Amino acid sequence: QPAMAASSSSAISVAKEGDGVAIVTFAKEPVNTMDLSFWKELLVVLESLEADKEIRGLVFQSGLKRSVYTAGLDIKELYRHTTSQERQLEFWTAMSKALIKIYSTPMVTAAAIKGACPAGGCGLALCCDYRVISEDGSMGLNESQLGILVPPYWTELFASVVGNHRAELLLEPGDLVPAARLVPTGLADAVVPSAGDVLPAALAEVRRWLKVPDGGRVKTKQLLRGRLAERWAAGIEEEAAIIWAATCDPVATASL
Repeated sequence: QPAMAASSSSAISVAKEGDGVAIVTFAKEPVNTMDLSFWKELLVVLESLEADKEIRGLVFQSGLKRSVYTAGLDIKELYRHTTSQERQLEFWTAMSKALIKIYSTPMVTAAAIKGACPAGGCGLALCCDYRVISEDGSMGLNESQLGILVPPYWTELFASVVGNHRAELLLEPGDLVPAARLVPTGLADAVVPSAGDVLPAALAEVRRWLKVPDGGRVKTKQLLRGRLAERWAAGIEEEAAIIWAATCDPVATASL
């Protein structure tokens, strides 16, 4: 039987499938807004799972009632009139540590995406090894539409997935890409008919990868991702300052 772990106030639950795979479910109604408490909780969950020697693979899914993976970062954590620079740095640090953990973990990771997946949700999904999305879904980093820049390391991550010129075509106008166009770009690896199909598809792919011994797979992942992960971890404070300056710009403030 799957083992569930979540408190009544928790936005995140974990189900251990018993075969080395854990399902991490985000269920913060109505749209899984990613605020400071969300990222702190996710980081604790990730550290606990990484320390569990039985867990070799993770699937991240939405437990929302509607067809939404997550609406992205909580704007109140970025908007200068609803936060402080000190809290914004705390928020950016917790978020970045969680994303880097997903990006660089030895575990196999998959995003099982139902519906809309803009901005912060897209960032989290791009850190996973594998992404599957429902036909009604869409993905993208749409910060440009809000008048702010895409965070520098997110830009680099995005370009590493889709290529530099395609990143220009998608990031500068802030496009959200519909599911039908996602696989050719590399933003998604598979599209399935409905929200109910994403978790089975993600679990099947993770289990396929786990048939391979961890040693060679993990070392190869480190070769592919290690350099960006190291620079990203070293640049958290600088990136937070860049985003703070951007959100203090009068034009961006009007958009936010």
